Amino acid sequence: MLVSRNYDSFSFDRVEILKGPASVIYGNGALAGTINLVTKQPSFERNFGQAIGSIGSFDTYRVGADYNVVVNPNLALRASGVYSQSGGYVDDTSSTQGAFTLGATVKLTDRLTNTTSVDYFHDDYETPYQGAPLIARSAAISPSSIVSAPGGLVIDEALRNRNYNVNNGEMSSTAWWVRNRTDYELTNDWTVRNDFNYYTATRVWANAEDFTYNTATGLLDRSTTYISHDQQVWSDRVAALYDGTVWGMRHRFTAGAEYVNTSFYSQRRFGTTTSVNPYFPDRGYFPTDTAANFPTRQDYDSQVNTYAAFAEDAVNLTDKWLVTGGLRYENIQLDRQIINLNTNSFSSFGNTFDAVSWRVGTVYNILPETALFLQYNQATVPVSSLLLSNLANSQFELSYGNSVEAGIKSAFWDNRVVATASVYQIDQYNILTRDPVNPSLTVQGGSQRSRGAEAEVSVALTSQWLVSGNVSYINAEYTELYSTSGDLSGNRPPNVPELTYMFLTSYKFDQIPLTVSGSMQYVSSFFTNTTNTIEVEGHTVFDAWLDYEVGKGTLRLRGKNLTNAFYADWSGYSATQVFIAPGRSFELSYAVKF
Repeated sequence: MLVSRNYDSFSFDRVEILKGPASVIYGNGALAGTINLVTKQPSFERNFGQAIGSIGSFDTYRVGADYNVVVNPNLALRASGVYSQSGGYVDDTSSTQGAFTLGATVKLTDRLTNTTSVDYFHDDYETPYQGAPLIARSAAISPSSIVSAPGGLVIDEALRNRNYNVNNGEMSSTAWWVRNRTDYELTNDWTVRNDFNYYTATRVWANAEDFTYNTATGLLDRSTTYISHDQQVWSDRVAALYDGTVWGMRHRFTAGAEYVNTSFYSQRRFGTTTSVNPYFPDRGYFPTDTAANFPTRQDYDSQVNTYAAFAEDAVNLTDKWLVTGGLRYENIQLDRQIINLNTNSFSSFGNTFDAVSWRVGTVYNILPETALFLQYNQATVPVSSLLLSNLANSQFELSYGNSVEAGIKSAFWDNRVVATASVYQIDQYNILTRDPVNPSLTVQGGSQRSRGAEAEVSVALTSQWLVSGNVSYINAEYTELYSTSGDLSGNRPPNVPELTYMFLTSYKFDQIPLTVSGSMQYVSSFFTNTTNTIEVEGHTVFDAWLDYEVGKGTLRLRGKNLTNAFYADWSGYSATQVFIAPGRSFELSYAVKF
């Protein structure tokens, strides 16, 4: 989908984490894996439904409903809808979100099943928050220590809720997603499956996104960005699936082919607007689309055609030992046109890429409830988004990489303890870097590596008391990378904390239908730039909630960031600009199932 959005989880049945190069079966995945959002689908099990409603801090409310109906033994329907609205925790940052899903499953014969679904998503953020700026300590009213930066720059807590975007800033999107899956059981072991997908989306960003403190004037110098997307993607994937026994061993085999066609049109404008006082900003309005206001005015038109073939097999060598392997070949054809409105120039270019991704893995049950797992993956990745690449980037080869992961998953004490632990390493090579001899040139040859460990445990201490925790450590670094500022080898990529962990506990009372829960989450420090000169302090957040059963539903009162901690959790625009997390908030919700 090119970009991710802040979707409401109510629309989805589950979220799948697909490890390894997801392109083995699904295509266009990341090296380490991908996230697959599965919307709610019809079920022939029974009629059922659910509804939710909530109100909370920052003038926030949310309503949603979901219903599944079995019309007859051969037809099931399911529909869901959700809508939310918030005033935002920063000045003038109201937003709305809505989604609707509809699905129908038809058993045409005993062996032929067809499922069609239509999903709609919309969001609209008015004057969206773009973060808080670092300013001179001498100018700050309430200087904080949550960011360490050269030159005596700090985050002023007095600016916690300040918005520096233009008054009519916008970030919005509308998307439609139509899917059709047909399954035909040739035999008890063989199934032929066809998946057709059509996705169309429009997106708009029109904001003052970057603002940098000017030590000479004491003002914030702001840039302006206008980006629009008009995207259509359609694909068809046909596959043969086998689930049976060969030579006494169970095989789950899939092989098939896929075609993906993507059309993408984008308007891109980059300029500047008026500077503002950090404490009394006269934010103004978004400039008109002229060459004087936007030194960069370009329209992109891109077409990408992908032809792919894939195969994967999972073999039970014994009742304890499973081995998997998969391979995918892709032929990617890119055609792009760029119109420069300021110079009235036109450029057209293209390229063809051949990519191979593969993976192998194994799972071995050393005990009935304890399994060891290991997998190795290799994949190719474009050096930048193909849909947004310029002429120079389009001529580079694909970068490539590999990842390996090993771990253990176990359950014991009558399944009252469930634990998982793993270690991994991900390497990516041939990424873009600057020529160390001539830093003005961009070349391939850079590399980066991530090594890490993860662990999670859940313990039912009693039938009423549950405790759980998880921890993640990651050592991410550029192993070879140069920029105009010098050698970045050994530096950590931006927005990557080394350590995160969470503890959660819940207790359910016997005499009353009440459950009390709480959590603590810690995230260590991270850098906002590749040179690692600006560091954001780590933070700890405490949440708590009460669940009380009322009728067929649950009434929940939840408090977030109970200590009202002041912290930053991300940096995505200027390196001297960080996103301040929401302060203390409360939410009252009711969820019912029927």
